[in-house]
Amino acid sequence: MNVMQQHAKIAVVDDDRMLREMIELGLTQEGYEVRSASDGHAALDLVRAFNPDAILLDIMMPKIDGVTLVPMLRNITQAPILMLTAKGDLDDKLKTLGSGADDYVVKPFLFEELIARLQAHLRRPQIHEDEQIRWNDLALDLGSRELRRGSERIELTQREFDLLAVFMRDPRRIFSKEHLLELVWGHDFEGGPNIVETYISYLRAKVDRPGATTSFLRTVRGVGYGLSNV
Repeated sequence: MNVMQQHAKIAVVDDDRMLREMIELGLTQEGYEVRSASDGHAALDLVRAFNPDAILLDIMMPKIDGVTLVPMLRNITQAPILMLTAKGDLDDKLKTLGSGADDYVVKPFLFEELIARLQAHLRRPQIHEDEQIRWNDLALDLGSRELRRGSERIELTQREFDLLAVFMRDPRRIFSKEHLLELVWGHDFEGGPNIVETYISYLRAKVDRPGATTSFLRTVRGVGYGLSNV
């Protein structure tokens, strides 16, 4: 293991406490810096605070399952995501990888196999261009979680940043309120989809240029929201 891998930060997300602690102990003994979470909400908070180099994520979890969680994680990190699951059939594997995960390890697995897969992903060169998303004159930095227009920094809350990242990752797409609610707030969010309208208003107030006649976020009546064509 090279120095970069030895000092890599790994997030482990699994509701099985025994397995989670076993993986955490094993990775620590291999020289990694490890933090763990037991559910999807805690995982989002952990990734924002810890900024891991790779994520080991269980599929079957309470609150937010792993497949649903992956697109939410992709809004805040480009770190490799390796899914851990007891399911081993092809359909589940394709669904997992299709959600945006990078790899898939079936339980029970040999720890040596997990380490080998992890090291393979850590050895891959980081695509630094992906750490900053650009659209027109806006630049969204996923590492520092900053939005800039030229030299001007636009202050966003955590939720505003996550919502804007969804739009800027897929600038031609129109998202329904329900889809945005699931991607940014999670499917078990107790509030209704009107919260999306509220945060769209927040983003427009902060990002639209003073005196602009059209917003950078457009509303497609009866469909949803997307980035403006201008």
